[in-house]
Amino acid sequence: MLRESKIGQSYLRWVGEIPLSLVQRLSLKPNHLTFMTLFISLGTVPAFLHSLWLGGIGVLLSGVLDTLDGSLARKLKQQTRAGAFLDSVFDRYSDFLMVLGIWLFFQAHPVPAQVLITPLLFLLLAGSFMVSYSRARGEGLGLSISLGLFERAERIIALGAGAILNDLLTGMFPSQDWLRDHLFFIGLLTILSIGTHLTAFQRIVHLFKHL
Repeated sequence: MLRESKIGQSYLRWVGEIPLSLVQRLSLKPNHLTFMTLFISLGTVPAFLHSLWLGGIGVLLSGVLDTLDGSLARKLKQQTRAGAFLDSVFDRYSDFLMVLGIWLFFQAHPVPAQVLITPLLFLLLAGSFMVSYSRARGEGLGLSISLGLFERAERIIALGAGAILNDLLTGMFPSQDWLRDHLFFIGLLTILSIGTHLTAFQRIVHLFKHL
């Protein structure tokens, strides 16, 4: 959804004009960026332990690198099935690491609704995996699909920007009830948890009808 939007197209043009040019000057290959994305995702775990805003920066940075590897492969005409496979597998590890970082943050900074955090994050992780799996399984059966509002790009932006915004708003308006105990971010996680499963269900129904 995001890639087809005007914002998505503008972002991809920016990637092609600035970051991609820098990457080419550094003589980096697409697989180098794929591994770098995984390492940045690993770094989001201790980043989230420090604070939500720092973890959010790590999430957004990993998202930019994840876009770059595909863009670079297309520009250099180095697209391979092995590279696509590696990128997909590392994306799933990255999804897990981001959720792990958030879980560790709430373990280090307990909230009144602490008992809900673990099942909420499990729900989010399962939904994220099912969105990706339903698309991959459909493509494996010969039907490409890109449905729903909660694809991976949208989740990355929401988690990264939401984590940063949570700390920014809390610092600016510390007396607001809806910002206490990270309620803003917990609300965002709830929306993403429900939204990912709705997107997965939408894809399942579409694939079942058309296969």
